[in-house]
Amino acid sequence: MTHQAARHQRPQTQHTQQQPKTVLEFFHKASEDRHKKLVLAVSERGGVILRLIEREGEGQKSVAFALNRTELISLAREVEFYLMGVVKPTPNVSGRPTIVEFFHYNETSGQYKKLTVEVFEDGGLALVLREGEKGRIPDGIVFSLSRPEAIHLVEELRLLFQGRRV
Repeated sequence: MTHQAARHQRPQTQHTQQQPKTVLEFFHKASEDRHKKLVLAVSERGGVILRLIEREGEGQKSVAFALNRTELISLAREVEFYLMGVVKPTPNVSGRPTIVEFFHYNETSGQYKKLTVEVFEDGGLALVLREGEKGRIPDGIVFSLSRPEAIHLVEELRLLFQGRRV
């Protein structure tokens, strides 16, 4: 690694107390002007923030979901059990095979966020992240993970809840 590359990386690793520390990123490029990104970051409260970003042309949307420590452990274990073949997915309301769902609702604002982990026939996963307000069409992003990417995600989640990654 050149000195220039090392200097270029140094500012990216410095984080303020308000900025979550990124521990994992996946980037999928569909075309020159269209891509999706998954960012997993440690929150100040001991959980993680899962952010999905979708960019098409000049437009970009982003949806984030904060998982507390208990949800973090549950997500890691449910996905791991699926990948090991211990747990079979069950159809959700839409009939899609689902491993786990998390739902957060703010009664004051009427806003909700929902994270669903769905399964593909080839063993890959889809992280479906939606946010919205009751009675309105939700905004959402779907991020597909190959089986190797899903395994990598589980390993990172496990390191986080075991306290070895922070």
